[in-house]
Amino acid sequence: MSTSELVETNLADIPAATEATLIETVLGSPGIAEKILIANGLVGIARMSPVALAERAGISVKEAHRLVAAFELGHRVEIARTRRPKRLRTSRDIATFFGPTLRGLVHEEVWIAGLDAWQGVRGVRMVARGGLHGATLRPADVLRGALELAAVSFVLCHNHPSGDPKPTDEDIVMTNEIEHRAHLIGVELVDHVVVCPNGKYASVFRR
Repeated sequence: MSTSELVETNLADIPAATEATLIETVLGSPGIAEKILIANGLVGIARMSPVALAERAGISVKEAHRLVAAFELGHRVEIARTRRPKRLRTSRDIATFFGPTLRGLVHEEVWIAGLDAWQGVRGVRMVARGGLHGATLRPADVLRGALELAAVSFVLCHNHPSGDPKPTDEDIVMTNEIEHRAHLIGVELVDHVVVCPNGKYASVFRR
């Protein structure tokens, strides 16, 4: 398929197009998709950063950014379509609520949901990226987020890209510290849940 043919692709044919054709339509570069797909697979591509994708697929960083942006749009559509619980009463509720946001990431992110008196979600925000220990996540950042959301209580959720939802020692220590400090300011930490790409989850509290 030539570049001109890619540009002239009928929008009505998009749902029936192959994955290779869709990738080449996004990039505007014919003959490049098969190599990318064989080496990494569609799921592998979707989980890569632009720099990693450029290195693994042999494309420019600019092309990689364009492809990652297309996957991110699809990811956001998936999140928008997902029926997420409005009240976070259980660990399963928390995993269902945050799963679409966190499951596909190759790095760790920590999110907070501020709750009202009936466990309804008042708001959410990311409080850390890259891990749970060291300087990455500070209790002060979490508590500040809870207060800014005017939360009566709050929950935490982060992901383990490895696929093992078992809380690490660092997860447990940090959670206990946040729970203690939250109690001092009168805003309860209700639960902290770990989610994984395979759909598994675990509560740091219920160990």
